[in-house]
Amino acid sequence: MARLTKKQVKEDKLVTTVEKISIFMTAQWKKLVGAGVGIVVIIAIIIGIYSYTVSKNDKTVSIIGEAATLYENAESAMSKDGNKPSTLSKYETAKAKFQEAIQHGGNKNIVSKALIYSALCSYQAGKYTEAIADYEKILKKYSKGENAISARDGIAKSYEQIGDEASLRKAAQYYDEISKNPESYLTSAAFLGKGRCYEKLGDQEQALATYKMVVEKFKQKVASATQLKSKSVVELAKTAISKYQSALGNGSDANFKTLLEKAESLEKGKQDQWFEALLAYDKAILAREEYWQSEASTADPKESKKIKEAEKALLEYRNQSAELIKSISIGHRFEGSGDWNTALTYYDRSLDFDFLPTKDMYENAQDRIDSISLSKKVVKG
Repeated sequence: MARLTKKQVKEDKLVTTVEKISIFMTAQWKKLVGAGVGIVVIIAIIIGIYSYTVSKNDKTVSIIGEAATLYENAESAMSKDGNKPSTLSKYETAKAKFQEAIQHGGNKNIVSKALIYSALCSYQAGKYTEAIADYEKILKKYSKGENAISARDGIAKSYEQIGDEASLRKAAQYYDEISKNPESYLTSAAFLGKGRCYEKLGDQEQALATYKMVVEKFKQKVASATQLKSKSVVELAKTAISKYQSALGNGSDANFKTLLEKAESLEKGKQDQWFEALLAYDKAILAREEYWQSEASTADPKESKKIKEAEKALLEYRNQSAELIKSISIGHRFEGSGDWNTALTYYDRSLDFDFLPTKDMYENAQDRIDSISLSKKVVKG
């Protein structure tokens, strides 16, 4: 579960104040002037509305800040002492303070955040039915707000925790709805939630199908990350080649020309061929590197600056390409033999897994697939 910080609360302050003032001015300007009300009165009204809004929002933010501290204390107690009555009472205290903020009112971003954490307090205290009711209030009042998906996720998790058949089916339905939204951490995690619900319902085939969606999506993202990283390194290879040609000329090496043409054709081909293009550029550079070194040693001193730039570009390429080519090539071999887990250890050496689903989500899904598959074999045996 996410933590509420005072910084997050402050970032939401007064986001709608200027907008409200603009709407008020547009709607009321002609009426006020037409009635003979002077500009000073108009300004006074605007200042009054602004001051009232600022004061109200500031007070609500202050209350939420106090609630956030109480919530953090409850979280610390949960980590230290577990699900004890004294811990649960801390969540109740925090919830009461969040409710105070809600009653005081303010702009929708501030109030909806207080609602979310009020519901979360109920969830953490094990009051799942109460949590569902609180989350439903958010959906009713802010159905299209930024916290709507979080509210649906809270409802799904609450039904999952209740755990009877009807509740698990409701949870699976909510997770399914969440997963159809634009990709985010919650929408990706919803697939795992749906899989868990099917598994608890005894529907192994549906659970397997859901978990496999996470695994396949992760593998696709790894492949895309490979191509994206390879593309960036291809640019370094081209820069190094270009700088050496500028400094020393193109030469007349037919083998190098053939290798370079192959690399360029792969680059201009399908977008999933960047790694193959990188391998081709690397072969071209290896075939030409000895010639560059020889020519550089006898080159006109006037070209020394260009040669140094070329050498620097080549070194940058080597620093980026060596481990990438090695790890991805080995990873591909293991993947080709069906050993994806070993392949992943090599991919992990050169790729940034900064995409969704995360590596942890993939490992979670794969573990559940392995467990279900094993149980099915035991039953058959």
